[in-house]
Amino acid sequence: MVLSHSLGHPLRYKQCLAISLSSEFGIAATPVGMGGAVIRLALLRRAGISLAHGTSMLATDVALDICYFLLLLPLAIYSLMRNQKILALFQKWDNRSWIPILIGALFFILFIYLVIRYHLIWRGIKKIAAWPKLDPYRLPARFRLLKWKLIVEIRHFKEGLHILFRMRRSAVLINFCLASMQWTCRYSILPLILYAFSLINDPIPLFLLQGLLFSASLLFVLPGGGGGVEMTTAFILGLLIPKALVGVVLLLWRFFTYHLYLAGGGVAFTLVCAYLNTLFPPANGMEEDEGITFQNDGNVKVEI
Repeated sequence: MVLSHSLGHPLRYKQCLAISLSSEFGIAATPVGMGGAVIRLALLRRAGISLAHGTSMLATDVALDICYFLLLLPLAIYSLMRNQKILALFQKWDNRSWIPILIGALFFILFIYLVIRYHLIWRGIKKIAAWPKLDPYRLPARFRLLKWKLIVEIRHFKEGLHILFRMRRSAVLINFCLASMQWTCRYSILPLILYAFSLINDPIPLFLLQGLLFSASLLFVLPGGGGGVEMTTAFILGLLIPKALVGVVLLLWRFFTYHLYLAGGGVAFTLVCAYLNTLFPPANGMEEDEGITFQNDGNVKVEI
């Protein structure tokens, strides 16, 4: 709501709530959380916000979340250095155990560098488009059009970021404070569950653990991490708390941080779809944006 108003799009509170809850459902229910961005951008477009401005709002949210995590990182490292249980675990590890991890990390960084440096993804797309069997679909021309549209959207995206960070700094600051409150509340769930079982722990390392686990869940190509988050969390908690309580703590933690988002967001998304024309009424007659015309009779006319 803050970001949309700063860009000159006065969305109503009910619209912003519908977009936010539906996006949370998309993140929880789709692999790699891709559905969250798609649902958010689609509903923002329905509300009259261009794709470029919607993308800049999404990028701003992600950047502010990363800033919060980076500010938390030094405090977490300091707390880990003073935590006797964590230090005892690291002392048990043989130095040679780190060698495969470091080699794997170096190979991953090298792979990403080669993909970016030599444009391997774009080259692969062009080779696929050049197959003779795909000539009737005119894929090279379509990809050139897509590339041109992407360049235009990137330019609009940069303009939107410029407006937010250069002309609307107060909006960015307010949004950062709200994002910090949101993540602090979400990261506090696991420490509060442990305190409920009279398990006293330093909350800052647990904040870092949850941030890493939430990020890792997006790497698994399955909704919610496909059980990988639960297995990793159970292993780490088994080193910090009595093993008899790991299952109960893990069940409560995932309920409040994933299943509740899935259920509540699913209900919200269903209601949004049911009352779409009421929440996001179409403009007078039609809306035009970059060659695409949306008409009230349900037809879509595309002009290129």
